[in-house]
Amino acid sequence: MSRRGFMLLEIMLAVAAAVLAAVAGFALLSRIQSRVERESERLIASDMACSVLALIESRAATAENLHGSVQTAVISLDDVESGAFVRDPVFRIEIESTPTQWAGLVQMDVSVLRVEDDSVAYTASQLVRQSGGAR
Repeated sequence: MSRRGFMLLEIMLAVAAAVLAAVAGFALLSRIQSRVERESERLIASDMACSVLALIESRAATAENLHGSVQTAVISLDDVESGAFVRDPVFRIEIESTPTQWAGLVQMDVSVLRVEDDSVAYTASQLVRQSGGAR
């Protein structure tokens, strides 16, 4: 083979290696981006669950009002009514209360579900005073 043939072969191999590295890099970036989006959604859902628990604990809202409500990414006291119209809802809130062995305390389990597929994005639990309990 002549010198020119070897040079052409070397250039073709270098281009193929560069293309292969670029494809692998883009695949890695795509996976990183989807993981960042998933964790960002989980962070928003955890903030919503903690906000719901804080609203219930402070008695600014009741579990009955918040249960089943749909939200975008922020909980607002203006939209605490269950089933209130929310444009492009992202999450749905489900709340379960369980009596505990301690008088005046109820365990609240708040689940934030994705509206699109009804999968759980985040769940938080906390002991909360009952409405009629002693302060």
